Amino acid sequence: MPEYVINQYVGVYKRAEELYEEEKYKEAVGLFTQIVENDKDNFAACYYLADCLYYGKGIAKDIKRAFQLFMTAATNKITEACYMVGLCYLEGTGIHQDSTQAVAWFTEAAKYAHPLSQYYLGMAYKNGDGITKDIPRAAQWLVHAAKQGVVEAQKEAAICYEMLGKQKGAATLFLAGAEAGDSYCQERIADCYADGVGTLQCTELAIHYYELAANQGNVTAQVKLGNRYASGNGVPLSMKNAIYWWMKAANADNPEAQNALAECYASGNGVYMNYQQAMAWWNKAATAGNVLAMVHLAERYTLPPDDGEPDLVTAKYWWTKAAEAGDAYAMCRLGECLEKGLGVPLANLEDAFKWYRLASQNGNEEAQEHCKRFSRSVTGKIKTKKF
Repeated sequence: MPEYVINQYVGVYKRAEELYEEEKYKEAVGLFTQIVENDKDNFAACYYLADCLYYGKGIAKDIKRAFQLFMTAATNKITEACYMVGLCYLEGTGIHQDSTQAVAWFTEAAKYAHPLSQYYLGMAYKNGDGITKDIPRAAQWLVHAAKQGVVEAQKEAAICYEMLGKQKGAATLFLAGAEAGDSYCQERIADCYADGVGTLQCTELAIHYYELAANQGNVTAQVKLGNRYASGNGVPLSMKNAIYWWMKAANADNPEAQNALAECYASGNGVYMNYQQAMAWWNKAATAGNVLAMVHLAERYTLPPDDGEPDLVTAKYWWTKAAEAGDAYAMCRLGECLEKGLGVPLANLEDAFKWYRLASQNGNEEAQEHCKRFSRSVTGKIKTKKF
């Protein structure tokens, strides 16, 4: 009799699998439930029932019960269940979040060449999440996953190889990811071809992959294409095309593209000159941290076109922002504001000298001349020499 029952549920399991593959989940759930309740050794059925409960396939979602069934299957060597237990621990679904446990279960599944477990295990080593950070080990696991076609692993393995100085391996992986359609990999292999890093230099291939990435919405690639069209670098000079790509990137909040557009509107290069548009784009770029845009804004507020009224307070604000971001020219201009009382209530010679000195140390020749006019008194106060 026991032998008959086992054979009976083997057949039921086979039918349940068929229904699952046909996406007839409700019928499959009924059969998997029968098997789990009556054939305690069929751990594959536990996995399938857990999968249906986890994703709500043919039955209401029940994450906690799904985790319990995944765990039963995982502890009995069902590889896919080991992966799901790791994922549950990683995301805190059905159980408390525990990165260390996630790593343990991903390791178990990765031993049996489970591609996503290899990927997540590699990422754990890459980020030091639940285990000691180890970039070489991360690269090993990510490459295993990459070879099985996990596109995200191709990208992350390439990044690890770059960190390890293995540029040729990185380029190979970026190319694999690019061919699989990943826009980040397309942009990065374009960089490799553009500069001849890890592969032969080839401008045509660089442009090809920049275009693939840009057309998928990769903002960095859009900016790079815009820059190339603006300078005729590897493509015919075309401000129309440059502005097309910069506009796409600018509308996606890329500050470099916003600054480039502002410069076009300010000079009438490829578009009708429009001071208001230029200022609007510079404001967006500067607010997002683009230092060139900060400098442009400060200059326009200091000396607005068409005999407009200067706004020295706002100019000083942007000189300060750009100077604090490390721009030597802005440091020199800020020193001038503080020395001459431009945009500030009172001149401050000591602070002016500090900014002149910083600008000078960063290579600004004008600031070097200003520093020569300053000397320290015995008390440490700053005074200016007479001109």
